[in-house]
Amino acid sequence: MGLPIKHKTKMVSHKKKWDKNTIVEEAVFVTDYALKNKKEIRRAEALLSKLKTIAKNFNKTTETKESAGAKQFVNKLKSIGYLTEEATSLDEILDITLRELFERRLAAVLYKKGLAKTPGQARQFVVHGHVEVNGQVVTAPSYPVTVKDAETVAFIGSSNLSDDTHPERNGAPEAVVTEEASTEDEAVAEEASTESTQEVKEE
Repeated sequence: MGLPIKHKTKMVSHKKKWDKNTIVEEAVFVTDYALKNKKEIRRAEALLSKLKTIAKNFNKTTETKESAGAKQFVNKLKSIGYLTEEATSLDEILDITLRELFERRLAAVLYKKGLAKTPGQARQFVVHGHVEVNGQVVTAPSYPVTVKDAETVAFIGSSNLSDDTHPERNGAPEAVVTEEASTEDEAVAEEASTESTQEVKEE
């Protein structure tokens, strides 16, 4: 039969599996970015560990630190959005957090652009094939969107969601505004009624 294939793990081991703070922090990630499960967090941790390992290897000597490969690596992370445009040092790669990785996910970018009411809805739109990036349909919510491509994130032309008046896109915000306005009107009316009552009593 031969030797079994040794699959290379794509996730890092969870060293703080039962730590309360870790559980709470991961629950926030799952909610804020509509993650399918915590395996997505493990994959992000593996990617973050890989990026930091590469940065440390470049940082070992002055020669490698100032090499063209190191500069290219920094520029690549800047283009994706993991680093700011002002970043110039490999040391800044060591400060990248999981949240910064999650912010570049397609679902997160779609939500931040105001094309979805919730992160969960943004994920649903992507999975159902309503979203395109740079003219290409992408159905993976975890797809990393570069800073340049973020401007091209939109609904495909054949999707009903491309209409700005679609109820799934702009129905809820109007209802919230109306409710808040009516609440303020009621408060003003109540205050005016109280003042008039006090004036009558004084007379």
